[in-house]
Amino acid sequence: MATASTIDRAWISSELVKQIDSERSLSADAKARAESPPTAALSVLYHEIAAADDRHVGILEKIATRYGHTPSRSEAGGVAETLSRLKDRVTGIGSTNMDVLVQDLAAKANAVNLRTAWIHAFESLGDAESARELSSIVDEDRAHRDALLEGLKRMVEQTARGEGAQGDAKSS
Repeated sequence: MATASTIDRAWISSELVKQIDSERSLSADAKARAESPPTAALSVLYHEIAAADDRHVGILEKIATRYGHTPSRSEAGGVAETLSRLKDRVTGIGSTNMDVLVQDLAAKANAVNLRTAWIHAFESLGDAESARELSSIVDEDRAHRDALLEGLKRMVEQTARGEGAQGDAKSS
């Protein structure tokens, strides 16, 4: 790792904490979606995403700790999950199942893009271990993004053919 004088550890730690909070929110969203997925076929995928996102929190906290973050075992997960359910209900009003899937796909793509930039930053700082750990998250997120995209493609095709009501309003 590069010398401490060339690294803004406080900024890195604060940015990683934002990612930890975001990952907790993504996990809570995925748990809620698993119970009420845009299509029944996506329930298992959302359960997998939620479990992966929970693991990602631990990896992100481990990396953030290297830069000065002190993890706290607070009720943040419960609060994040509750807020996510509330947000899901409010967002779901007037949203179609397709809208929900598109939002989830965008969130996963944004996470992949941001973490790819962080991998580059860690590599440039000489922190190969953090870059490697973050790469494992990105690999998993890419697989989930691709699976969500496949679900969206099926939904668009079925809706275009007039099969089922996948694009109809989501019930809350």
